[in-house]
Order: sequence, then C-alpha cells, then structure tokens
Amino acid sequence: MTALLKKPWSRATLWVLAIRDSFVVLLPITFLGVMAIVLWTLPFPQARRLLVDVFGPGWQSSAHDMVVVIDSLFGLALCVVLSLRVARRLATDQGDDMLPLVWVGLAALVNFMLCVMASGSPVIRPLGRDASVLLGLIIGLATPELLRLLAPRFRIEPDYDSNPTFYFALGMIPPCAILGFAVLLSAEAFMALPPLDTHRLAALAGAISTRADADWLLGIGAVLVSHVVWLAGIHGNTVLGDHALALLGGTGGVPWKRLIDVFGLLGGSGATLGLVVALLIVAREGPFRRLALVSVVPSFFNVSELLIFGLPIALNPVFWWPFLLAPLLLTLLGLTAVHSGFIALYDFTVPWTTPPFLSGYLLTHSWRGAAVQGLGLVVSTLIYLPFVRKAEARRARGQTEAFDAAIGAIGAGGPLYLRSMSPNSQAGLAARSLLAELKRGIGSAAITLAFQPKHDDHGAPIGVEALLRWQHKRHGPIRADVAVALAEEGGLIGRLGAWVLEEACARKAEWNRLGLPHITMAINVSPLQLSDPALPTVLAACLARHQLAPREIELEITESQAIAASEVVDRNLAAIVDMGVALAMDDFGMGHTSLLYLRRFAIHAIKLDGSLTRDVLGNPISRDIIQTIAALGRARQVEVVAEFVETVEQRDALAALGCNAFQGYLYSPPLPGAACAGYLLAERTDDRGP
Repeated sequence: MTALLKKPWSRATLWVLAIRDSFVVLLPITFLGVMAIVLWTLPFPQARRLLVDVFGPGWQSSAHDMVVVIDSLFGLALCVVLSLRVARRLATDQGDDMLPLVWVGLAALVNFMLCVMASGSPVIRPLGRDASVLLGLIIGLATPELLRLLAPRFRIEPDYDSNPTFYFALGMIPPCAILGFAVLLSAEAFMALPPLDTHRLAALAGAISTRADADWLLGIGAVLVSHVVWLAGIHGNTVLGDHALALLGGTGGVPWKRLIDVFGLLGGSGATLGLVVALLIVAREGPFRRLALVSVVPSFFNVSELLIFGLPIALNPVFWWPFLLAPLLLTLLGLTAVHSGFIALYDFTVPWTTPPFLSGYLLTHSWRGAAVQGLGLVVSTLIYLPFVRKAEARRARGQTEAFDAAIGAIGAGGPLYLRSMSPNSQAGLAARSLLAELKRGIGSAAITLAFQPKHDDHGAPIGVEALLRWQHKRHGPIRADVAVALAEEGGLIGRLGAWVLEEACARKAEWNRLGLPHITMAINVSPLQLSDPALPTVLAACLARHQLAPREIELEITESQAIAASEVVDRNLAAIVDMGVALAMDDFGMGHTSLLYLRRFAIHAIKLDGSLTRDVLGNPISRDIIQTIAALGRARQVEVVAEFVETVEQRDALAALGCNAFQGYLYSPPLPGAACAGYLLAERTDDRGP
C-alpha cells in the first residue's frame, strides 16, 4: 500500500475508503434518523391516531425534531470520524508517526464549527443536512492532511521526564491554531462570493418544457442528477428540492414529482426495494443479509439511507451502475405506462412514504398502477442481482482471507494474540467471531471427539487418544490446536476441558460394556486446567459417575502454554497421581521445558514430538534425539510413544531406537466413537496384527 500511495490517484483512493468507512461507522445514527423519518412521515391515519393515544399529541413534533437534530449533527459527526480514519490510514499506509488522534478529532470539530460561524449562525441547524454533510467531508479530509504537513515543522524535542499528554498537547498548539485561522479565513472568503445565478438553469428548463419530449428529458434528468449527488453521500432528493418541483411539477399536465416518487423510486432513492430483495436472494448469511433484514421496514416506506450509507452504495463502484440504472428504467417504465394510456395519474396527493403497491393504486385509482410497480420491482431486482452476487463473492473472499489470517495468527502461538489483534481489523473480528462460535459450539454437534488407536510393539491395540474435532458451519473443520488456543485465551478452557473429560469417560464406559476394559483412554488437558483447584474433584466425580477405574484413564499434558510453577498445579498433579490416573507428556523433545517437567512430575509416558518421528528415516539428528529420549524413558520406567507413524519402515526404525508404543495412520486414522470401537473389537480377535 505504501508504494501505491506514491501514485497520483492513490491518495484519492485512500480518501474514498476512509469516507466509505466513516459512513458505515455512523450507521447507528443513520438508523436512528431513518426510524425518526418513518415515524414523522407515517402515511397511515390509523397508525398516527394509535401513536397519539400511546405517546400523546406531540409525538409527530418530537419525531420531526429528532430528524432535524440528526440531519444537522450528521455532518459534524462525519467530520470528526472521517478525520480520525484518514489520520490512522495515513500513518498506517505511509509508515509515518501517527498524529495524536484525540487532537485530530478536536481540530476537525473546531474547524467545522468555525465554518458554521462564518455562515452567519453559531448553531448547526440552519446549515441543513446537505451542506452539513458536504462541509463534514471537506473538513474531515482537509484537517488530518494539513495537520500532517504542519505538525513536523513545530515538533519539539521530547524530554525524558515530560508528561506524554502535556508533550503532545504542547506540540499540537501551533499547527492547530494556524489551521484554525486558515479555515476561518477561507470560510469568510467563500461566504463573500456572489450567489450562484440560477436564471440560466431556469431558462433552460423553460425551453425544455416546450418540447414534445419534455416529459422524458426532465424526468430522466431529475433522476440522474439526484442519484449522482447521492453517490457522493449527499441527499440527492433534497438537493433538487423545490427546483425539481418547479421544473417537473406540471409539464404536460402530468405530476412528474409524484410519478418519480411512486414508480421510479420503489423503496427509496435507487429503487432499493429491488436491492433488498436481491440481497435476501443471494446472501443467505452474513452482514449483507443482516443489513437487508434491517432495511426491509425502511424500504417499505421508501427510505433507503441504511443501504446507501451501510452497504454502502455511496462511493462504492460496485453499486454505481445499478443505483443509477434501476430508478432510471423504472421512471421510463412509468412514463411509458402513462403515455400508452395503460395508467392515468390522478390529481391525488400520495405521501412519498406510502408503501409500494398501495401508492400505485392510490395515484392511478386502479390495480394497473400496482401492477406497474410490481413489474418495476422485478426489473430493479434483476438489475441489482448480478452486482449483489459480485459484492457477495468479494465479501466472501475477504472473509476467507480474514479467517485464514486469524487461524494463522492463532495457530502460530504466543500469548495474548486476541488482545494483540485489533478488534477493528478483519482478522481481529474473525478471531473474536471464532471464539463466539466456539462458545456456542461446546456441547453441540459442532464439537465432537475422534479416537486414534495406540498399539504396542507387537501390534496389539492398548489404548486410544481422544482428539477434539470442531466442524464450523461456514468454514468447515477447524484445527484442534486453534480451538484449544482460543479456549485458553477466551476463558473457555475449563468448560471445554470438562466437556471433553465427560465425553471421553462416557465413551470409555460404553466400550467397557462391549468388552474393551483393557483399552486406556488418553485425554488431553491444557496447562491452564492444571491451575484449576477443582480439577481433581471434577476428574474423580467423572470416574465415579461412569464407574471407571483410574488406571483406565491417562491425562496427556499439552505444552500449548507453559505449566505454571505454583502450589496449586503441584497439588493437582499429586492428587491425580495418587488417585491412580496416569500422566503423559505430549510433544516431548522439542519444547525447552520438557526435561524440566519430567523431573518435576511423576510421568507415566512421554509422546515424542511429531517433527522427530516424521524425520526418523532421513535425519540422523532426529534419530539420536529419539534414542536418547528412549534411553531416558527406560531408565525412568516411562513408556515412550511415537506418534505420526505412517509406514512399516518408520515403525521398525522407531522400535529399534527404543520406542515401545505407536500411534498413526499405519494402524488407523482418528475414528468416530462407534467406528473406533469396531476397529478395536476386530483387532482383539485378529492375532495377525495390522
């Protein structure tokens, strides 16, 4: 990205992305304003009377005041949020020192208010939504860019005993003050410019109105102008405002503003009711579907701001063409229906928030008006569908990339990875989403156990290892080490470990009834579980509940995190050993603490690290390490288990080096419970071995 920013167009790309993100950040405010608009303009008299009965006669005035306040303050909020996002992107993409964000936001707020004061009023309300949003965009972009140029020129040398807050505040005084005065002077100069002359525009409209095709030209022009303005994030309908009414109000005797509202803008600007339908058809899950569901009610009342700012459509090239094309074709469809005599428009005021089909019937006094709207909905849906599919495919690719990045970060290990991943990044959000899915999955069909048999040096099965399996509904199988790491940092390891213990013991009790009491069940425990004082009690209760002898269970300690050197851990391990449950150390030989743990704990078995057993045939160093560990095992009367055994040659080499138990695909892959029981029973009756 740093290289891209050196190109002339790359800075504009950065601005566009920051503006789009800012509109999405302000989505809660947009939603509040949308619902206030729906309440204020509610077209059903019965519903209005009900609201009077519930909230009193002033409810509509309160809703109107909320609309005005949100419209007025939206530009200010946009200005501050945009300035912060631009400052963060500039620092991230160019590798510069980040400007102190709190002062960037404050400077943007002050600059915005200075411009408002220059307009002749110390309050924002007279500015209106459109001017407010435009001003917010300009100031939000300019403030971090200009501060980034000014701040280095006034940077002071830091002192080792300076308070950081005081140091940064002192350094930001000159650039903020200079920028504030420059903004005020620029605003005053702008206000001194002569007003825009609209006489030529009015004369052009008058000339067009005398043409035979005036209906088509003015209708198409109004739709295109309003929607092009919308694409920049400015409310296109109110920009046209009274000018649209003056230009289109009575040309040819047809109420064109009503025709566009009723037939051209189904669901609001952009004919976005078709977009909602397309989103519901294509997006079966994820943010697009959630946004579509939230937008159903506003679109029912022809309010489309949630989609324009939330999807977003504004400044999003994916949706430019359908956003322009859908209302244009629907307006042409309405014009064609009128000029062909299929429908007639009556002199009847239909509130613009009247739902589709009802508004078409009221304006035409006929089912034909509703039929034209139905056809328009089909047309707009078909227009939006390919673009929605493209956007959903792009979103799915981004989600997969974020998921892979999160899995990679989690699987790479290291403590506190969730805290180190920004919750505002896609990977950080994916990691937290995975944690939430894991929390919901414990005890459900999404999380199960598989069992991999363990054989002695004669080939006879002597035990199994219970292995965690997590089937994510969207991403498929998730690695067990990722699930364990998530549970450890997310505070779920106790709950997950208790479920694994219960499930494995229940399966072992079932196998005992089938005639497999000699098979030991190895269950993995996290070092964090060893710090839980209740672990021995939970283990003893589980054994008693399933009527298992302690010797039937083996706890494998995984070195996903360092085992704490604490009295609680030592007491827990001593209690487990005294209970008669065996302890095994997993992935032995490559961790820097493996030998320390062998000295510290009463270990029954050690399982060689897989990287050693995989290399035993081709790496003499791995063979020497395995032989040394096996000799240590014999001296300490500890069983040495080789995992990832896949060939007879590999097994024979490991046996020659001193390993006395084997686990791997040479014998069997991990199996579901019933299949594993069948395998063990078959092996018990087969003297030939594998």
